[in-house]
Amino acid sequence: MNQERPLIKLYRTRTFSEKMSDTFDFVRENWRTMLKFLTYMMLPLALVQTFAMNNFMTGYMSFSTAIDSANFETMLPWLSSMGVTMVFYFIAMILVNALTYTMMQLYEQRQERLQGITFADLQPAFMNKCGRQLVLLLTGMVLMILFALIIFLLTVINPVLSVLGAVVVILLLPLFMLVHPVYLFEKIGVISAYAKSIRLGWKTWAGVVAVITVLYIMVTIVESVVSMPWYIMLTLKSAFATQGSEPAFMSSFVYTAIQYLLGAVSNFFGNCMLTLLIIGLAYQYGHACDKVDGVTVDRDIENFETLNVE
Repeated sequence: MNQERPLIKLYRTRTFSEKMSDTFDFVRENWRTMLKFLTYMMLPLALVQTFAMNNFMTGYMSFSTAIDSANFETMLPWLSSMGVTMVFYFIAMILVNALTYTMMQLYEQRQERLQGITFADLQPAFMNKCGRQLVLLLTGMVLMILFALIIFLLTVINPVLSVLGAVVVILLLPLFMLVHPVYLFEKIGVISAYAKSIRLGWKTWAGVVAVITVLYIMVTIVESVVSMPWYIMLTLKSAFATQGSEPAFMSSFVYTAIQYLLGAVSNFFGNCMLTLLIIGLAYQYGHACDKVDGVTVDRDIENFETLNVE
C-alpha cells in the first residue's frame, strides 16, 4: 500500500505548503516503522529520564516556594537532577536526530523504501550519524557560550548594546538551523557544514523561520496536552507538601506510580515528537539546496550524460 504513494524526494524546490505536506506525508507513510525503532530507543531512555525529571521538577517547585531560605546545600540536589535531566535530553536529541536522518536517507536509497527494514540495515549509517550529531552538539555548546560571553561583554559596556546584541543573535539563529541536515546528510567537515548552513539559511531565512515556527507551535501544543496530567499531579503534590498538609493518598505507591508512568509517557512522546521538527528541517534543507545550488539540475545533467543515446 505504501508503495503506491509517490516517493518523497529530499532535494526539490518546494512551497511552504509543500514542505508541510511532505513532512506529514513522510510520517503518514512510515509512522509504523518510525514508531517501532523510536520505541526501542526512546522508551528505555524515557523510563530512566523520568526519575531525573520528577526530582528536578519537585526540587524546582520546592526551591521556588522557599527562595528566601534557599542556600547552596539545599539547591545541590536540584542542580544535580537538572544536570542529569539535561544529559538525558541531549542523549535523546542525538538518538532521534541520527535515527530520523538515517531513515530518511535509506527511504530514498532502498527500492522498498522503509518496508521490512531492520536495525542491521540502519546500524552503520545510524552509528556514524550519532557520532556526527555529538560533534554538532559540542560545537553548538561552544557557540552558545561564545554568544553568551559577547552579550555579557556588551552588557558591561552598555545595557542597550546587550539588548541589540540579543536581537541580532536571535535573528542570526535561523542561519544555523540547517547545519544538522547539512552535516548528517553530506560528507562534509563541521566547519564547512556551518558555513553552508549560514549560506543556505541566509538565502532562505524566511522559509527556515516559517517551518520552525509552525512545527514548533504544533509540537508544543500537542506535548503540552500530553504532559498536562503529569504536571497537574506533580503540582498538586508539591503544593500540599509545601503546606505540610499532604493527603495520605498522595504519598501512596499508587499515586507515585501513576505520576511516574504519566511522566514516562510525557518524556517518550516529547522525544518522538522531535521527529516532526527534524523532518521539516530536512525538507527545508532539500528545498534550499535545490533553490540555491540547483542540486536536481546538476543530477539531471549527470544522468543525461550517462544515457546511451544513439
